[in-house]
Amino acid sequence: MNTYTPLSRVGAFVLLAVALSFSSCEKEDNDVCGGTPTVSQVSTPTDRTATITTGNLAEWVIIQGSNFCSVEQILFNDVEADLKDAYITPTEITLRIPRVIPKDVSNKVTVITAGGTAETQYTIAIPALSITGMSNEYTPVGQRMAIVGKNFDLYGVTTEQGKLVWAGTPVTITRATPDSVYFTVPTSATKGATVKVVDANGIERSVPGQYKDDRNILFGYDTGGSVWGGDDYITDATSPGPVNGKYLRVNKMISAWEWTEFSANSLAIPNDVVANPGNYVLKFEVNTLKPFSTNVIKFLIDGDAGAVNTYQWKPTVPFNTRGKWSTMSIKLSDIINTPLLPSKAQHEFKFLFHGDGALDADIAFDNFRIVPKD
Repeated sequence: MNTYTPLSRVGAFVLLAVALSFSSCEKEDNDVCGGTPTVSQVSTPTDRTATITTGNLAEWVIIQGSNFCSVEQILFNDVEADLKDAYITPTEITLRIPRVIPKDVSNKVTVITAGGTAETQYTIAIPALSITGMSNEYTPVGQRMAIVGKNFDLYGVTTEQGKLVWAGTPVTITRATPDSVYFTVPTSATKGATVKVVDANGIERSVPGQYKDDRNILFGYDTGGSVWGGDDYITDATSPGPVNGKYLRVNKMISAWEWTEFSANSLAIPNDVVANPGNYVLKFEVNTLKPFSTNVIKFLIDGDAGAVNTYQWKPTVPFNTRGKWSTMSIKLSDIINTPLLPSKAQHEFKFLFHGDGALDADIAFDNFRIVPKD
């Protein structure tokens, strides 16, 4: 018997085997992806085994299930996810939850493919619009100020949709980010003016603080306030430039545990502040020409620089305003942990550098004041 196989027949066998192989692959792919999709669970990218039913906007998640070929649309509530950055396999979809507030909250994630639709329960936390205050309450007329907070973009506080109202008069939003809304202080601005933010749905919210608020000034450097160690730190120099007349500038190398103190004595603090410190905040303007990165600034009201009526400001990351004045706010209850004496007619306020780590300081202060908490 002749067992010789011509090359043409070998080629035919190879082609047949390849064809059968492709046919098998196509059948397997159809079996995996050709049916109606199902969703078995949602997990995090770091733990595929644990099911999660809640999440936050802009988080990455993995939708697990089957038949995820030909995905056409994925919805979180009624918000469509962007599939451009999604990674999709027949059994997993890795994608980011859209940073958009839904209009119709179903608490579901829905997967739509050419083969059908599948969904599962999934609740997304909707963050609130948070408004912290004015970036610098003493911003001069005609200069740019920012309203600072969080989630302005989610609520449509943008140049296209949002509004700002200064003392009852609309002002133009010149720039907007998720955490800041910028505008120019109007020429009509007067002391005590307030600002309101209006979102895309017409909801109005008040901005904490008042323009050039000078209530209960403790340190103003133009009137009153003694500086321990002399007046050498008080200046009206053009660098970094005044925010409200004379100011205090600490421009020196401060060694670890060196005591550099500034104090105001014989202060009359209103009775309600003494009785209800939780209703008030300490505010001041600060300007760093070099980052405040080491050491500690302590704020004291009738305190002893220890645990009594002392607040310690020790930044966990370098604090830097980059040569611009910025308004800071500290809850008065964080400073006053022991009740002030109601019978005491005069009080003392001081702040001082005293802590671990040498600091190459160049930092300016002005307008220390106690004002009601908004």
